[in-house]
Amino acid sequence: MAWGFILYQTYFGLHSPPFRLTSHPDFFFLGAGRGKVLNTVLSAIEAGEGLIQVIAEIGAGKTLLCRMLLARLSSRVDAIFLPHQTALEHEFLLTIAAQLQIQRSASRRDQVMDQIETELIRRHVAGRRVVLLLDAAHAMPLESFELLRLLSDLTVRSQPLLQMVLFARPELEQQWANTAWCSLRERVSQRLVLPLLTAEEVSEYLACRLSAAGYQGETLFSTPAVQLIAKGAQGLSRQINQIADQAMLAACADHAVRVEAKHVQSVLQDRSLSPPCFSPIGRWLAMLFIAALPLLFWYFYPNAPQINAPLLWPTTEKLASLSENAEIKARAATAPVLLNERVMRSNKQLIAADASSVTILVSKVPQNQLLRLEQLVSDLEVHLGANRVLVYPTLLNGNLAWGVLAGLYPDTNKAQAMRQRLERAHPQRKSKIQTIGVLRGEMLLLRD
Repeated sequence: MAWGFILYQTYFGLHSPPFRLTSHPDFFFLGAGRGKVLNTVLSAIEAGEGLIQVIAEIGAGKTLLCRMLLARLSSRVDAIFLPHQTALEHEFLLTIAAQLQIQRSASRRDQVMDQIETELIRRHVAGRRVVLLLDAAHAMPLESFELLRLLSDLTVRSQPLLQMVLFARPELEQQWANTAWCSLRERVSQRLVLPLLTAEEVSEYLACRLSAAGYQGETLFSTPAVQLIAKGAQGLSRQINQIADQAMLAACADHAVRVEAKHVQSVLQDRSLSPPCFSPIGRWLAMLFIAALPLLFWYFYPNAPQINAPLLWPTTEKLASLSENAEIKARAATAPVLLNERVMRSNKQLIAADASSVTILVSKVPQNQLLRLEQLVSDLEVHLGANRVLVYPTLLNGNLAWGVLAGLYPDTNKAQAMRQRLERAHPQRKSKIQTIGVLRGEMLLLRD
């Protein structure tokens, strides 16, 4: 979606993507009951309530609500944010201990629990609250719900030492009802539901997002266009974002001053014909990515003879005829295809990766420096082996670039060991360890 935004940014006078898929508090919509839910959760935390539950359909905006809650918490509140927790019980406990910055000297579950309780009491005495924000709680293994129950038992004079806000899909209710953890459901003090957007609220939502992105013109989406978006999105903010983004791109290509029903209709028609494995945004990005690779090739080989033909994906025969040098021939024929394959493979791995897993960000290479990218990947594969080096599209100072990651790791210790090994081999390269959840905010990934 960010690549499409680059195409229509100047056209509509925007300074940031209005319908980004990544969650950003600046784009939070207070209407459609969302402001009320946010204020209710904040009030419940301030009142010291122990367990709060927020239910929303997939794509309804629960992750953005969670991010907004983080931004609005009082300075007296210490937040533990677990964006996508699917770890088993013991791993879950160790993750909480790590976020509380506990220097662990124990490994057994009961010992780690004691250390967590001690740290929570210390913070309580210091006048601080600790809140666990758990996104995608429905994805937790059933065994981990027992841990939530034990954590909710930690109290001082009937005050919970660890408050919890669980963001989940509706199936969480069914999971709890059909298991031994139904007792945990009885401890929920607030059950809030994030409502879907009505047709009338979609217009306000679009205006809110556009305003946050810097749009200052007249109403950009016509009434019939808004009605079509509302019908196609079925109240889900993620679907609204996807349809509106593509419709704006269609309007830009049509040199229109506003988004009309015909632009939205073309998007909806394209979606109805789409294969189920990729969203329209994903297919559009993939096509744009493939179309851009020849441009990168011509930039990389500026001395190649010009071909008076439409700019299409170059065949092996055409590329091989560009130079007498055998090495250049081979690289010319294979480099764009290999890069395409690597990016697509990396994309699948990064989408599937657990948000709490970590990686090593080695570098961001400008999109036209293919030789540097190729050399960097080759150097890293010496240490990591084939297929462990990931390459993803991103932005560097507002321009397209390739992010290069040295593997995926379940914890920081394993990543740190590899990072030290890489920096010993290349001291001039300064890498950093990041969680996938944090890094996803700037990745231009194709979504399922």
